[in-house]
Amino acid sequence: MSSTLENKPDSEGRFERLKMRLTSTIGYLLPFIASLPPLAAWGGLMTVPFIIYLLMMMSNISTAPPLPDLTQPTTLVTLTVASLGLLLLLYSVVYLWKAKSHGLVTGGPYRLCRHPQYFSLIVFTMIMTYQSVWILQHTFGMGWLSIDQTKMLWLLMLGAYVVIAGVEEMHLEKRYGDEWTEYRKSVGFIIPFIPLKSSLIEGVIVILLPYVILEVILLVPITF
Repeated sequence: MSSTLENKPDSEGRFERLKMRLTSTIGYLLPFIASLPPLAAWGGLMTVPFIIYLLMMMSNISTAPPLPDLTQPTTLVTLTVASLGLLLLLYSVVYLWKAKSHGLVTGGPYRLCRHPQYFSLIVFTMIMTYQSVWILQHTFGMGWLSIDQTKMLWLLMLGAYVVIAGVEEMHLEKRYGDEWTEYRKSVGFIIPFIPLKSSLIEGVIVILLPYVILEVILLVPITF
C-alpha cells in the first residue's frame, strides 16, 4: 500500500511535466500554423504526423538522454544517417517548390521515388525511434510509453504517410493522366527503386520494410 502511495506523486509529477511540454510546444506552433496562407494548408497537413511524432517522442523520456559518444563508429553511423535524412528532406522540399510550376515533377530526388520527402522522414524518425528504444532499454529513465508503444507510434506515423501519399497520387493521376501513369510505372512509391503495380503492396512494404530494418539494428550493440 505504501509503495503505491509513493509511486502516485511521481506519476502525477511526470504527467504534469508532460502537459507542460506539450502545451508549451503547441503554443509556439499555433501562431505559425495560423499565419500560413490557404494554399499552404495541404502542406501543413503533411507535417501533422511528423509533428505529433516529435511531440510524443520528446516527452516520452523522463530523464535527459545520454550525450552521444562520437568516438563510437556506430554512433557516427546513426548520426550520419539521420543527417542525410534531413538533408534529403530539405533538398526534396526546395526542389519541388522550384519545379512544380513546370508540371509533373519527376527529376532530382523524384527520380529515386515518388515521395522522397516522406522517405527522408522515415529514415530520420527510424533513427529517433531506435535511440528512444535504446534509452528505454539501457537507462533507468522510464518513459510514459513502453518500448512496444514507442515502436507503434512510429508505425502509425508511417501508416499516416502511406494514406497521405495515396491521396496525393489520386490527385496527380487526375491532373496529369498518362504522364503520371508512365512515371508511376518506373519509379518506386516511398521506398526507392521498388516500383510495383499494386498500391496495397507498396503501402505494406513502406511499413513492413523499415520496421524489419529497425528490429535488425536493435540487435546490434551500440553505445551512445
